[in-house]
Amino acid sequence: MTLHNGRPTHSAHLRLPIREYMALLRPYRAKWWTATTALLFAGGINLALPQSFRIGIDYALQNSDRQALMLIAWVTIGLSAALAAAIYVRHYWMSWLGNRIVADLRTRTFEHLLKHPPGFFHEHRTGEIISRLTSDIEMIQHAVGSELSIALRSFLITTGGVLLLFWTSPVLTCIMLAILPPLSVGGVYAGRLIRGRAKEVQDTLALANAGLKEAISGIETVQSFTAENRESSKYSGLINHAFISLQKIASSRSLLLSSAQFGTYCAVIMILWLGGSLVITGSMTPGELSGFVLYTLMVTASIASLAEVWANLNRASGAIERIFELLVETPSIIDEPDAVDDPVIQGVLRFSHVSFRYPARPEILVLNDVTFEALPGTVVALVGRSGAGKSTIAALIHRFWDPQSGIIEMDGTDIRRRRLRRVREALGTVHQDPVIFSGTIRDNIAYGKPDATESEIVAAAKDAYIDEFVDELPQKYDTQVGERGVKVSGGQRQRIAIARALLANPRFLILDEATSHLDSRNEALVHAALTRLMMGRTTLVIAHRLNTIRKADVVLVIDEGRIVESGTYDQLMDSGAVFPKLVGDLRPPTPNNDLERAGAIE
Repeated sequence: MTLHNGRPTHSAHLRLPIREYMALLRPYRAKWWTATTALLFAGGINLALPQSFRIGIDYALQNSDRQALMLIAWVTIGLSAALAAAIYVRHYWMSWLGNRIVADLRTRTFEHLLKHPPGFFHEHRTGEIISRLTSDIEMIQHAVGSELSIALRSFLITTGGVLLLFWTSPVLTCIMLAILPPLSVGGVYAGRLIRGRAKEVQDTLALANAGLKEAISGIETVQSFTAENRESSKYSGLINHAFISLQKIASSRSLLLSSAQFGTYCAVIMILWLGGSLVITGSMTPGELSGFVLYTLMVTASIASLAEVWANLNRASGAIERIFELLVETPSIIDEPDAVDDPVIQGVLRFSHVSFRYPARPEILVLNDVTFEALPGTVVALVGRSGAGKSTIAALIHRFWDPQSGIIEMDGTDIRRRRLRRVREALGTVHQDPVIFSGTIRDNIAYGKPDATESEIVAAAKDAYIDEFVDELPQKYDTQVGERGVKVSGGQRQRIAIARALLANPRFLILDEATSHLDSRNEALVHAALTRLMMGRTTLVIAHRLNTIRKADVVLVIDEGRIVESGTYDQLMDSGAVFPKLVGDLRPPTPNNDLERAGAIE
């Protein structure tokens, strides 16, 4: 997607992506050929019907044979029935193809999106991605399930009809064809205009959807700053921009359709006038004139249909370009071809001279030559001011990004040499504000182990001290928690997240402390659950509170991306230069010196 001054732009050189359309149809070749065969059969019948009319009219006028006329009528009815059956088969399988391809494309796109690391979603707004999965793919469904079928049928009838017109009367056919080139040229020109505008519309609507999602997700912030009118104005501006582009598309299509209709009637009137003259002079029979008029109507209607289909396919091409742009973008974090597929057993974590810059901010060295080791059963606390690099260390362990230099090892193997799935299976994370998905409590606890038994889920809930709360609910573990877990409290969300990590049984834990905003009872329960969770595991804590720092086996003090001090709490308080100042920032200004309620390190 290309933006200019916040508005989408489009390339002046665009092509209809036939190759991409065919790629979508390739897995279903048999059904495509079934639909195409039915289409060809129906097209042949359509071309045969005017001949039956011609024969019937001429024979009846020349011989006054009512029985022969009746026979021709029954033959025509039979052909019409066969035509109806062929249309049913064509329409059914073309619709099936459209629906199936859309289902496949949505699934394929979603699966591809899930392979991208978080950095991809930092660079692409969620609303834009959702727009591609919804409105863009719906346009492709219409193109594959309807427009391609119409295009093939119209092309067949146009080609066959023109040949039969030449066979009937070459002179009249040449006159009729003189009218067609302007329609064709106009259709191609309008199609190019429409395609460019259509991609611009899709891009604009994607931006509008992104803004809509952000505003709704942050509704409390929007309302607290009385920014409703500002957000509404931004959304309205994008929608109106899309409306203007849509009206330009409508203008191009309207001009195309009206011109095609005008050309059709001009052709018919000219044919009737000239053909009537030929009938009067005996150079053409009434039946031949009737058949010629029918073929003329069929051909001109098909050409008009092709022009409209061309415009619609060009609209859909903007959507298919956006989808394929997404699908061809390779995730930045992938497995090496010969990556190790063994699970992590011991739980030894080692950073060796790791340096890292975020791709979006290459001028800032976020981590600078970081080296440390975390052993099984130990707790390593990461402390430092905001922006020091603590969360970046956690992100690199997950391989959300790879460092530009240095090595991160699990059990002595560079994590880039391990299967990504094995690396992340070995990790359990509990954030300050844990993500709870819509669904039941059971679904969320078993998120990391979908095949968990009921007894395993209950055991994890007990270890996380959430079983008492769950047992009081009418639906127990089948209770719906709502979107983002809004139906449960902060402490309950924390304990559900801890139960989820317990059930996954990881070798490493990464904890972003989250008890500073909880009441004393919930805080005590979460602390107890975390203590159980940490037993026997290698634990890294992004520490904000003195009690956690004191209990850590090793404290790593991070300042401007470097580990400037390391040791136990007591060692650092005695000999450290930076750490005592950080601890001083943690002490609350209240007389009771309640260390448990100290603020976060800033």
